Amino acid sequence: MDDDGPMSQVALLVNPAARQGRAASQVDRVLARLREHGVEPLVLDSSSAEVAQAAAHHAVAAGVERMVAFGGDGIAHLATGAVAGTSTVLGIVAGGTGNDAAEALGLAGGSLEDRVDRSLKAPTAVDVITKVGDDGSLSRPSHAVTSCVAGFPAAVNVRAEAMRVPRGPSRYTVATLLGIPTMRPGLFRLVLDGEEREERAAVLVVANTGLFGGGMRICPDAVPDDGLLDVCLVGDVGRLDLLRSFGKVRTGAHLDHPDVSVHQAAEVRMEAVDADPLVRADGEPFGSMPCTLAARPGALWVAGATTRPPGRV
Repeated sequence: MDDDGPMSQVALLVNPAARQGRAASQVDRVLARLREHGVEPLVLDSSSAEVAQAAAHHAVAAGVERMVAFGGDGIAHLATGAVAGTSTVLGIVAGGTGNDAAEALGLAGGSLEDRVDRSLKAPTAVDVITKVGDDGSLSRPSHAVTSCVAGFPAAVNVRAEAMRVPRGPSRYTVATLLGIPTMRPGLFRLVLDGEEREERAAVLVVANTGLFGGGMRICPDAVPDDGLLDVCLVGDVGRLDLLRSFGKVRTGAHLDHPDVSVHQAAEVRMEAVDADPLVRADGEPFGSMPCTLAARPGALWVAGATTRPPGRV
């Protein structure tokens, strides 16, 4: 895992939606750039999310050396689930509605060709969030690379997923504004590295990287290779207060609010006492509470990644 070199076994995983309309031409550009590097990838069947997931796991089991995932956070999440804990390198080529994983790991800038080039670079080991059962076994779905959310952001995520317009990160902004009138903080029971606490909160985020929701700096100091998860709680705030805080999350200034707190732990147990138990991870369904999330140090090899936290702006 220490240098660039010839790659004879590269799989390409594409967001199913990227095979239609204008995005199809971008897939052709990705393929063309890979071929310029002498790579003829195995293009995995991604006719649906379920088929793509099965194809990704099969490719890893068959010994593929590198999986290039082209799309947004959804396809990066799917690929992470397949390659985490293995020697297969993940290359992320940002091209989706939300690209928080790519942004957080320094992979989103430049032209599409630049992003493809980075997907073939030497890898960096980063942590993943792993969902484990009470007996210590993995639960399905098991892994996330950016964050797991509950409370208001999980509801926003579901709403944004169902929307067709607007396109791009602004979809999350619109979904947030539409959801605020019905927002109600819930009561959560948390166990952080064995320390139990109950918190009434509107927002619960367990983060490996600093960004979520289309570039919002929810945990701007989160470091994806420190073996710790950053837990952000936006407490028992009203709707107007949450709306004011929303604008500050873009810069990380929300951390100055007295009802916002950030904690660190290697393992987080979450239970919904009086709250919606839904959990989302990397913008995708991730089961429900109660659940236990653990940092799994260095479990994911990501091509060209940097692990510098986003910080405040």
